[in-house]
Amino acid sequence: MQKSSIAIKRFSRVLLAAFLSLGAGLTPVFADETEKELPSGLYAHYRDGAYSRFDNYVGGYSILVDPSLEIDMSLSAVCATLENAELRMQIFNQPVNVQTARGIQVDANSYISYSYRFLENTLDHTLAYQEDRVVNGREVHIAKWDRRPLLRVENDKNHYMCIDIRAGDFEIVTILIASALPFEEEAYAYVAAGFYPIEGGATPYIRRSAATSSGERNWNSETAAFFDHYFDDSAPLTWGLFEPFDKLDDLESRLDYKFPILLEYTSLENTVRHPDLINRLRSAHVRGATLELTLQPATWLPGEINPVYRILNGEYDAFLKNYAETTAGFAHPVLFRLCNEMDGDWCNYSGHTLSRDPQIYKELYRYVYGFFEEAGADNVIWIWNPQGQYFPTFTWNHSLMYYPGDAYADVIGLTLYNTGTYYAHVGEQWKSFTELYDSIYCDFAANFQKPLMITEFASASMGGDKNRWIVDMFENLYRYPRFKIAVWWSGFDYDGDTVSRSYIIDETPETMDTFRAYLKNYPPGRPGDDDWKKDTFI
Repeated sequence: MQKSSIAIKRFSRVLLAAFLSLGAGLTPVFADETEKELPSGLYAHYRDGAYSRFDNYVGGYSILVDPSLEIDMSLSAVCATLENAELRMQIFNQPVNVQTARGIQVDANSYISYSYRFLENTLDHTLAYQEDRVVNGREVHIAKWDRRPLLRVENDKNHYMCIDIRAGDFEIVTILIASALPFEEEAYAYVAAGFYPIEGGATPYIRRSAATSSGERNWNSETAAFFDHYFDDSAPLTWGLFEPFDKLDDLESRLDYKFPILLEYTSLENTVRHPDLINRLRSAHVRGATLELTLQPATWLPGEINPVYRILNGEYDAFLKNYAETTAGFAHPVLFRLCNEMDGDWCNYSGHTLSRDPQIYKELYRYVYGFFEEAGADNVIWIWNPQGQYFPTFTWNHSLMYYPGDAYADVIGLTLYNTGTYYAHVGEQWKSFTELYDSIYCDFAANFQKPLMITEFASASMGGDKNRWIVDMFENLYRYPRFKIAVWWSGFDYDGDTVSRSYIIDETPETMDTFRAYLKNYPPGRPGDDDWKKDTFI
């Protein structure tokens, strides 16, 4: 959570609390990392005149496609991808008009209008047309646009068309087409014309990520030992903290506890070099701590080019080279988190702001990764960190659409806060730790064989008993053995000059007593442990 983005993030998290993750109805089958072939029965692909016909038995539709496209169904629970060197087509099933348990529903018009909010950025995007049509008796929304070409992206696909087909009262099929070559306005009209529903119901599939092995990574000996110590399957949970360094000594003294992991934020503040990165790294090391070092683009101001586009045009190359070399020269282990919560619309590097296209984030991630590789940064453990529940909760914005690949991530991070009820008037609700993490833990533990960590989290105080929340959090963490590190974010969210959410550890003497006791005796609260009674603290 970076201070410059809190205002945007605050409102988006309010909306997030009000919507159901519409893709949650899918029940994927997960493959072992050694499995090379997809399960049979997911799709059929055959020539139909001048085109090929693609029948998706997961999504329940048939469309005509370019016969040169290769089909990727490794994320079939989220989308189908068809691609060649010049063209990428991704197809999503989006539920609409679905009544959720909270009494909220997303209608087709809201889905379409919110998905195209990025077009308000006319500096980076040029709209050719956007209109509603009726094709073969079906309502179709179609838009065509271009964005600035990205000089640092090989064969950049910066020409777009998106077709949203109302497949029924409760579903839209979205087809996003991205091309490296300009195309005529009606070049892909055949896609909508050739669409029709078919019987679906095939079991969705997601290819599971590979595990991270310190022996297979090019880490120095200290970093390999650090990874094995903190992220081995048998490793206990380790605690971390976000707290300004000038307040840390006092807080740790009062808690009688030294946090081994400290969260630190940095941004691309200029195009040349970070002003004090080495001092931040050394300050943590002197304290005997390791940084969870976060890097984000600068704040995006109205009337400016999106900073992600500027990065991928090479404007920050000198900064990134210096940043990577400084980190590599530090030599001690660094937990590095690049552009976290990318699936949240409060981030200027989300697909919501970048042409409705999460692929751009993956290009950004891999591009920055290359600077660290060139610098020989054998002390960097890479954390890929989506928001625990993506927002907007549209299938095209699913967290897995942002995953850069197994070679670029060592640890999977998750972030969810109990935001309290300051914004109850727009649906914000008090959530217990287990209500927040049960579902996403199961999803991510199934999708990834890599270690998991909670990169930042906390509970606000308005709307419930914060001390009881903390006790229940400590008492239930044993249920999530794949979480190896948990980092408490001790700070504030603001509504103007008013504190809207207080996440600080030392909010009351009771919260301090609870943290002090549990941190010293962790892990307590295991079933059958009669020597540790949580009732003492609530």
